[in-house]
Amino acid sequence: MTNLDALVEELKELTALQQTPRPFTEGDYRNMIIYGVKTLYIDTGRALEWNEELLYEDEENQNMLYLTYDLPIDEEKYVLLCAQIAFYRKVQSSVNNIVSYTTNALSVSGGDKPYAHLKNTIGELENEKRKTYYKMRRYTI
Repeated sequence: MTNLDALVEELKELTALQQTPRPFTEGDYRNMIIYGVKTLYIDTGRALEWNEELLYEDEENQNMLYLTYDLPIDEEKYVLLCAQIAFYRKVQSSVNNIVSYTTNALSVSGGDKPYAHLKNTIGELENEKRKTYYKMRRYTI
């Protein structure tokens, strides 16, 4: 079994320095990891193997979330890359309209400056995701 909460913690570490318009909850991070697992199954041609029963929440062990399948290290990396892309896209979509605004008292421009490089970050992650996929030869041959 793969401990998905360990991947959640790793995702938090990887995205810790990114400013966000609102704090993300534990559930938000879990959903991004689950999205990454689902994307892995789809991209590797195993979509028909996916079902929600592959996710197991251990109520005896602090509601830890597990995937009943053991993910190899390359698949874990792929899931994390997909989750990071989901994270940055959420941040990007929430700040799309913050470029500038005007009130009766003042005019503010450049309100999106803390988020200006998200497009590049997402592009780099997409590229890394592609490289990781092609290194998983069992799915590309």
